[in-house]
Amino acid sequence: MIYLNREDKDPLYMQIYEQIKDEILTSTLREGHVLTGSRGLASILGVSRNTVDNAYGQLLAEGYISSRKGVGYIVMKVPQLAKIGKQFEQPLRGEGIIYHKKQEDILYDLTNSSQTSDLFPKQLWKRYTLECLDLLENEEKISSYQDKQGELYLRKNLLAYLQRIRGIQCNENQIIITCGIQQSLDYLCKLLSYHKSKTVLMEEPGYNKAVAVLHNNNMNIQTVSVDENGINVSKLPQHSDVCAIYSTPSHQFPTGVTLSIGRRYELLEWANKNDAFIIEDDFDSELRYYAKPIPSLQSIDMNNCVIYLGTFSKVLSPSLRMGYMVLPPQLLKRYYNKFEIYNSTIPLLNQYVIARLIETGQYDRHVRRLNNIYRKRLERFLDEFADVSGKINISSNGSGQYLLLEFTPKVEQTALIKKAIEKGVKVYSTMQFWQEKADCPPNTLFLGFSKIRLEDITDCVKRLKMAWTTWL
Repeated sequence: MIYLNREDKDPLYMQIYEQIKDEILTSTLREGHVLTGSRGLASILGVSRNTVDNAYGQLLAEGYISSRKGVGYIVMKVPQLAKIGKQFEQPLRGEGIIYHKKQEDILYDLTNSSQTSDLFPKQLWKRYTLECLDLLENEEKISSYQDKQGELYLRKNLLAYLQRIRGIQCNENQIIITCGIQQSLDYLCKLLSYHKSKTVLMEEPGYNKAVAVLHNNNMNIQTVSVDENGINVSKLPQHSDVCAIYSTPSHQFPTGVTLSIGRRYELLEWANKNDAFIIEDDFDSELRYYAKPIPSLQSIDMNNCVIYLGTFSKVLSPSLRMGYMVLPPQLLKRYYNKFEIYNSTIPLLNQYVIARLIETGQYDRHVRRLNNIYRKRLERFLDEFADVSGKINISSNGSGQYLLLEFTPKVEQTALIKKAIEKGVKVYSTMQFWQEKADCPPNTLFLGFSKIRLEDITDCVKRLKMAWTTWL
C-alpha cells in the first residue's frame, strides 16, 4: 500500500520510488512480482502517469525492477547482505563524554583557534573578490586547473612580503601554497620519506596538532626541552640519526618565549652537522605589540637547512584554510618529482584576493589594526588580574593571541577548568601540549584572547576570580 503525503518536501515520484524499493528490500514484493501498470497506479494514487513513470524509471535504473515486453515491470532478485561479526550500536549523543556545561551556557570561550567576527576585513574582501572575479574571467583561469604550488600571482606578492617582513631568502618557485600548517607538515613527511631516519624532534611542550600529523605519518617523535631562551640546543642529541626538528623560534608555542640569537646559530650548526632539517613554524610572527617582528630563522640560514612554514589563519581567518611553506632547493626537486601530477587544493579566488590585499598594502594595514586590538585585549587581561598577581603569574612577551596562567597555590588544572566552566568561562589545559604528561606543571592554564571582545574582558575575569576564589 502506497501512501502519498502531499505536504512532504519530497517529490511524489520519490515517495512512490522509496516505498516500492522498501517493499522489495523487505521481500514484501518478491522476485518475479509484476508491478501495477503505470496508468493503473496513477489512477489509484490520483497522480499523473508521468509521476509514476519517473518512479518506475528510477527503480529500473538502479536494478530493482526490469522491463519485460508484453508483461510490464518485473521485480528483480536483490541479494541480502549477511550480518557478520560484532554489531555496533550508534552511541547516544554525549555518551562517554562529560559535558560540564551546554555550549550555549559558555559566555566566554578563551580559545586562540578562532577569532571575533569583527576582525575579518569584510568590506575589503568583498571589494577585492569582485575585482578578482573580473580579472580571472578575463584571463580564463576561472575554469582551469591550477598550478600545484599555488597561483604565481600570490606567490610573487607573498615573496615580496616575506622578504620585507621576515627576511626570507628564496624565490617564488620555492613557495608552496597549502591548506595550512597541517597539510604543509603532511607534505613534508612524504618529502622526508627518503631519509634513512623517520625520527623528528619536537619541542617539549609543543604544538599538539603538529604531533598528530607526524604520528599519522608514522614518524618517530622525540622531545627536547624548552627554557626561558627557547629550545635547549645543548640537550639535542649529537651525531644523531634524525631527519628533522620542529621548532617555533620566534614565538615558542605554548610558552611564548623567543629563541635567542646565540641559540639560533647553534641550532643551525647542529642541523648542518647532523644532516637534519629545521622545520620553522612561524605561525603568528606578525603579532608583536611592543617591538618589531623578529627576523626568521630561515633568514640567517646559509646551508639550506630550514623549511619555513607560515599561515594566513592568525591574521585573516582560520576558515580560509590557507598557509604556505618555503622549501630549500634540495627538497624542492623532490617535491616536483613526488607531486608532479597533483593539483592545488586551494580555492583560486581566495588566492587572488589575498594576493591583492598584499599587493595594495591593505594586508600590512590589517596587521597593524590587529596588533592594536590584540595589544589592548592583552593589557586589559593584565590589568584585571593585577590585584591577584601574588597568586597568579602571567606569562606573555607581548605577542601572539594567548597567555599562560601559573597559580602559586597547589591546584590541579582539572579543578580550575571545572570551576571556570561553572561560571560560564571556558579555559584550556596545558597538558595537551606535553608528550610526557607527568612533566606538565599541574597548576598552569592556557587562555586565548582572540575570541573575546575588549568590553567583555572585565566581566570574564570577574567570573574567573569568583570561580577560583578558593585559590585566590
